[in-house]
Amino acid sequence: MLNPLGEWLLKLIILRENMNKYLSSFLLLTSLLFAVDKKGKIKEEFNVSGVVLGKDGKGLKKVNLIIYDDNNQEVDDEKTNGDGEFKFKKIRIGNYTIKGAHKQEGEVDTKFSVKNIDVVLTIDYNQNQYTKISEINDKTEGNLTPKKLPQQRVEPENKKLKFDELFFEYEANLKALKTEIDSLKRVVKGYEKGQTMPNISRDILDLIKIPENQHQVELQNGTVVSGELLQESDSTLTLKTQIGTLVLKKEMVIRMDELEKPGPNVVFTDDPFIDYYPDKQIFSGEVKNIGKIRADFVRVICNLFSQTTDEVGTDSIFIKGSRVVYDSNVVADTALEPGERASYILTVPISKGIKPQYHTMDIRWSQTN
Repeated sequence: MLNPLGEWLLKLIILRENMNKYLSSFLLLTSLLFAVDKKGKIKEEFNVSGVVLGKDGKGLKKVNLIIYDDNNQEVDDEKTNGDGEFKFKKIRIGNYTIKGAHKQEGEVDTKFSVKNIDVVLTIDYNQNQYTKISEINDKTEGNLTPKKLPQQRVEPENKKLKFDELFFEYEANLKALKTEIDSLKRVVKGYEKGQTMPNISRDILDLIKIPENQHQVELQNGTVVSGELLQESDSTLTLKTQIGTLVLKKEMVIRMDELEKPGPNVVFTDDPFIDYYPDKQIFSGEVKNIGKIRADFVRVICNLFSQTTDEVGTDSIFIKGSRVVYDSNVVADTALEPGERASYILTVPISKGIKPQYHTMDIRWSQTN
């Protein structure tokens, strides 16, 4: 028989052993729960997400990311969003390499492993390596946003100049210094040449502005006057010219012609050829620029209408013309030079259950400098 103290110690030992068993069972169960999905099955695919940091320490957008397995086979690809974040889904357990490519920052690659839980990474272009923030289990398929690590800047040591030292040996570098000064002069001249015209008052602009709609008047004495017709009466003509406003008597006028500012003018060369189908109509034909200026982004538009003037179909297409590189670095082949022709084939779908009775055709274009 044990005394009361011995019985109490025995119970405590038994209780501790049971607690150890319970604790080990609880940890085993918890680790299994992290690897089990909502349907109770063991997860074999996990999420790999994170952020890509540029050389300035901020999230880098439009980085093309590709994951490769141990056999250098491509597994998945993704692109970072505006904050530099990315997320791959359904990545199986194993060892991988993730490679990133960016137009300005260049390329970066790193290795990581997927075990029984989701992975969150930070890929840093400064160190060309990743920092594993955490490996967590995401049961709700939510977006993972890792915290960005602050970048440490190494302060350079300031080199002090001694009192008796010069910045450079002027005798040996006199020729190089003259070359630098000449180069600087050329830069200043180029900058001055590239300066824009200063602001001019509205009154001065009003005097030198060329009217958009001009008229050309020929007088009996052989003088030809060009300007904008402001007013016409039974006996006089009032013209706004570049030198001011003139009032001319009609008895002195021999002929007056209306002038137009040169520009593009795209027209149809003939009526389109139409192929009829139950659910669509196909229009084909040719257009021509009869103007004196190039027409840009030429587009043919067609509208179909029912007997009650309801619209039953509409579509448009850009013509295939000359290839032009614009000042904005946009490259397009939808321009028509003066006198140039281009063909088009436009398919217009028809609304179900409605029969078109007639159509209209239109041409749109733009004019750039």
